[in-house]
Amino acid sequence: MGATNCPETPRQRMISMMYLVYTAMLALNVSAEILQSFQTVGDSIEVTNNLLLQKSESSYQAFENAYKANPDKVAANWNKALEVKKATREILNYIDNIKYELVAKVDGLQGGVAEAKNILTKQGFGGVVRQDNFDIPTNYFIGMDETGNSGKATELKNKIDAYQSKMLQYVDSRYRERIKKIQIDTKTKYPGKGGGEQNWQMYNFYHSIVLADLVILNKLKSEIQNSELDMINILYSAISADDFKFDNVSARVIPKSTYVIQGSPFEGDLLVVAYDSKTKLRAEINGGQTLTSNDSGIVALKLPSTQLGPHKYGGKVYVKKELTEVEYPFSGEYFVAAPTATVSLDNMNVFYIGVDNPVSISVPGANADQVFPTITGTGSSITKVAPGKYKVNVKTQGKVHIIISANINGKTMQMGDCEYRVKPIPRPMAVIGNQSGGSISREELAAQGRINIKMDNFDFNVRFSVTSFRMQIAAGGDSQIPMESNGPNFTPEMLNKINKLRRGNKVFIEEIRAVGPAGAIKPSNESIVLTIK
Repeated sequence: MGATNCPETPRQRMISMMYLVYTAMLALNVSAEILQSFQTVGDSIEVTNNLLLQKSESSYQAFENAYKANPDKVAANWNKALEVKKATREILNYIDNIKYELVAKVDGLQGGVAEAKNILTKQGFGGVVRQDNFDIPTNYFIGMDETGNSGKATELKNKIDAYQSKMLQYVDSRYRERIKKIQIDTKTKYPGKGGGEQNWQMYNFYHSIVLADLVILNKLKSEIQNSELDMINILYSAISADDFKFDNVSARVIPKSTYVIQGSPFEGDLLVVAYDSKTKLRAEINGGQTLTSNDSGIVALKLPSTQLGPHKYGGKVYVKKELTEVEYPFSGEYFVAAPTATVSLDNMNVFYIGVDNPVSISVPGANADQVFPTITGTGSSITKVAPGKYKVNVKTQGKVHIIISANINGKTMQMGDCEYRVKPIPRPMAVIGNQSGGSISREELAAQGRINIKMDNFDFNVRFSVTSFRMQIAAGGDSQIPMESNGPNFTPEMLNKINKLRRGNKVFIEEIRAVGPAGAIKPSNESIVLTIK
């Protein structure tokens, strides 16, 4: 009897078992990294697929807008696009359902497909428990047939083939080869592990772990969505852009302003959208005045503004088309207003007490030297600092009015009355260095040596200073007698105590008081708690 038939000794069996355990442990170390990679790639493709879905929806929306604008010209291709969308959404939902069904089987979810969908939607691939399982996925996709023709993979392949064949029917023969190149290749034979060949099903899904299968399914979705986008772009581009725009020719007036000052004319440009700029246009305005276009194909309008209030205008534009003229009506309106003033707060939409609030004031039709603003409110003032630029100082909360007058044609007229809120400066924050609490070293605390006041997210340069604070130190579970400072700096007693602190000791700085432009204030944080690290 040969040596291979000799029974193993207990020692040999023990060594063999230890070797298997060791090999399995090594495999676990590698698989943890591989599983994480599959999670990252799969979730990343999921994000990409969502972006592709958004792009395709935008393309369908543009297509629909074109259809609504010219249904006769766009209807045929729009209907094809709707068929493409319907078929694509069906196969994408089918692939998603495979993902959910697979996870439900692998993890034995009681809630089935619905529970699996909820997990993948909220947690991504990381929500799969048995991530390295390959027995259940292989049986699911391949079945019991060694050719792989009896499992879900074959059904998936047939669905993809049917979908892709259907897509080719919707595009002109000139573009079919282009579409074929970006479609999923399910016909190619792949090298088998033991020699020979294997089909698409075996190559993609045989003996692969569940996370790898999910990545492949997401990749298939991505390839299908890319093909869908190309299909839609081909169908859309088949519509002649020039013909489409010309079919929607219409007259438009582009005003320089629909709000004009009395004495100044209303001005605008009248043109025909998407028409040849070299063609001379003829326009009739308000039933009488006749105008022609300039070298840019634009008819320049200039209408009177002698009377206040709304004014309507209209007419026709005549466009030469072969031996005839086609007329396009147009209409619009503009408003003639009395002169007004514009007040713009340069920093914020309120005035703050105790600071110089910058303001810009202008009056159309008047230069800066002809504008005279005043302000209401007890103790409030407005001062000119440059042409059109002023600073406002206010004293009390509430509301103030800026009243603007101007010299127009030798006559002083009130141009506007603007109301603004008055608020106190926001409370600043007390800090040591840049800290309002937390951990700090004993050396850094001693080196800072003072409390500062900081104002964040405020557009004014405002100065504050600390007028007093109280410090108390807790060391070794005992609280010491509070120490007082009548300024921003630590007293010698405080510094002496700080230099004796140890890790974990706490410093409490409380009752912080400060002064700013509007007088005494309390910081937004009246205390700072620091822990020595």
